[in-house]
Amino acid sequence: MRIPTSGPTLRPTLRLPMLAALAVFGTTVLSYAGEHDAEAVARGEVLYQEQAGDTGCAACHGADANGDPDVGAPFIRGISIARLNAALKGAVPDMDYFKLNRKDVQAIYAYLQYVGHAEDVDLDPQEEAGKLIFEETAGGVGCQSCHGADGGGDTGPDIRGQDARAILEQLRQNENMQFIKLKKKEIAQVAAYLEYLHGLEDH
Repeated sequence: MRIPTSGPTLRPTLRLPMLAALAVFGTTVLSYAGEHDAEAVARGEVLYQEQAGDTGCAACHGADANGDPDVGAPFIRGISIARLNAALKGAVPDMDYFKLNRKDVQAIYAYLQYVGHAEDVDLDPQEEAGKLIFEETAGGVGCQSCHGADGGGDTGPDIRGQDARAILEQLRQNENMQFIKLKKKEIAQVAAYLEYLHGLEDH
């Protein structure tokens, strides 16, 4: 499922376009939107789709933020604020022409979180738990800090679809991952989420 990226812009007051999207994605997204600044999400959509850098982030990362391998632009739905700031501050040289103030960056982040969170309605409880570990809690930084928001690789390799045995082997043998301590149940949850991400890759 994806937030519609064409048609009227999302309104700060959650009017028709936003409400239509929420009706599709159900109470999970409704809860998320209700807990976040709707005005920032709406502003972030405009910046992402059209205005940032005078081209919009969508010019490279796609209207749905799924990325474009042909230009080396990664999947960024649900990206962390740390990774977004790093990209804008020189980690991605191709983005040097972006001149955004703090409020604009926060708005784009809010939009990407909103779009990324819409995927959550597809997750079962095991995958949901794995998503939290993958994005935030593993080693205190989340697996995505090295493997990317979609598990497709960054400083670390593509791990989409890896099973629990492969994850356990890496946790035991990869010296760069020695600081990550996960229980057997947590490893199984991460594996379930990685399988989910692998399924998204095929669509």
